[in-house]
Amino acid sequence: MVGTNSGGEKWKWISRISLTSLSAAVAETATFPVDIIKTRLQLHGGDYLRHQTLGAGLVFRIATDIWRTTGVLGFYDGLAPAILRHLFYTPIRIVCYENLRSLPGDSVTWRAFSGGVSGALAQILASPADLIKVRMQADGCLVNQGLPARYAGLIDAFNKIIRREGISGLWRRYS
Repeated sequence: MVGTNSGGEKWKWISRISLTSLSAAVAETATFPVDIIKTRLQLHGGDYLRHQTLGAGLVFRIATDIWRTTGVLGFYDGLAPAILRHLFYTPIRIVCYENLRSLPGDSVTWRAFSGGVSGALAQILASPADLIKVRMQADGCLVNQGLPARYAGLIDAFNKIIRREGISGLWRRYS
């Protein structure tokens, strides 16, 4: 458990959480181009469907549009909030689970409950980063149309959302 008195045990936990968060951030970075194409397809697929049918051709068209308008960096629009999400989501989930699962006993039912509670809590706390990620990914479609992006970056997105929608706006649906 995290609350042990041993200094070595504390550093073991810090190291474990840090490496897990770093691994999640690296995985997110590696797979992010696929995620941005998927998100653009989900959000603006209708715009593309007027020109061609579903399938690999449509995915290629979206990727080509991203490359043409913003270059290789366009495949990483919204990466900062995606990484931020993992810096919260992963350690909260791990620490919460490790502490909860050992409370009343070691049954499979309690482990499943602990995992569910840990994942739900971590997702609630990480949701603002998900919202900003999707909004920043969607901004690429505005740029494709010659319009300015809504957000200049992660901090700008947080500030604008809180100013316009209040704190609860960080947990609203993607729009």
